[in-house]
Amino acid sequence: MIFVPWTLLQHRFNGAVSAIGIAIVYGTALAYLTTFLFSKFPGLGLADILKAYLPRGLSVLLNLIGAAIWCLAGVLVVYAYSTTIQQFFNPDMNPYLFLSLMTLAGVWGSSRSTRTIQFAQEILLLICAPLIIMILLKAVFSPWLDWNAIRVTAGYVTNPPSFVAFCAASFVFAGCNTLAVVNRLLPAEARIRFKWIIPIFCTFFLLVSFFIPIGFHGTVAVGEYLYVWSVTADSMIMEYGFVYRVLFLFLLLYTALSLMFAMNTWHTAMEFVKACHPKSKPQPDQYPVGPANWWISAVFGVLTIAYALWSNEERNQMVNQNWLIAQVFTDLLTVLLLSGFAFRKKRGQRRSAPAAAVPDSR
Repeated sequence: MIFVPWTLLQHRFNGAVSAIGIAIVYGTALAYLTTFLFSKFPGLGLADILKAYLPRGLSVLLNLIGAAIWCLAGVLVVYAYSTTIQQFFNPDMNPYLFLSLMTLAGVWGSSRSTRTIQFAQEILLLICAPLIIMILLKAVFSPWLDWNAIRVTAGYVTNPPSFVAFCAASFVFAGCNTLAVVNRLLPAEARIRFKWIIPIFCTFFLLVSFFIPIGFHGTVAVGEYLYVWSVTADSMIMEYGFVYRVLFLFLLLYTALSLMFAMNTWHTAMEFVKACHPKSKPQPDQYPVGPANWWISAVFGVLTIAYALWSNEERNQMVNQNWLIAQVFTDLLTVLLLSGFAFRKKRGQRRSAPAAAVPDSR
């Protein structure tokens, strides 16, 4: 809600539109390929696969890189959430109060078992999805939406794509990366159905998150907002019920989605860190959770506070863009590694099959 739209809108005249088109094709193909490759390793997370097919030193290094990427994602979202809440709810309140509350909630949530994380995400998505779709449809059919501004911006599709905008747009399709941990919960006979939803929903959300703010604020003024979707939500009103400003409903949804994102990313980072220990074993249904979960998640919370002390708006946007770029390369590296491991596994099965078929001559 902050990083992707803001980055795309900063490049709206110099390559964002064409980058979105390329990202839709690339993101869909990458999501389908990632899902397919993880299905070749049922019951194993990415850290387990790395440990099984790579030397220990290299697998530990890759696990630490993965932990850093996932941990930083949660840190950025928690920091952005606390800043947004302070700006739109109570600018005079201590900014570290919201940050501390969100951090504590993220630490507690991320320290739960993988099965608990999965159930929590399903519940939050079922609650939030109808409200999100309602807000987006209300924005699309709003009488204050200027379609001429949208058509003018769409006309820049012939400009060469921006790489940073491409990285931001492709992040919308990166939800399949949660299989890095959730794949431990999938048995060998499990099949992920309804994958056709991925390109439809992701394309819809990507186009709406980019073009709707332009339609409300204009082709030029939209680039002046940092919290562009919060301002856009505040441009709409509800004609029914006791909630008059859409902003209140939007910030409520933003709270739930930020908590879900932080819970998921820090939990994934925690599992990568735990996999670095030579005696670690995956426990997706662990209950009660071990002390290692609490300590590692607490470290992520401390890093969030430290980042907030160091960061400001300019530094935060710089880190956001670099993280989006790094995320694209880590996704490609994951696909390449999984492709190599799947090929080695298939070749090993072919070699062992004839040997198993030879009868005992004794």
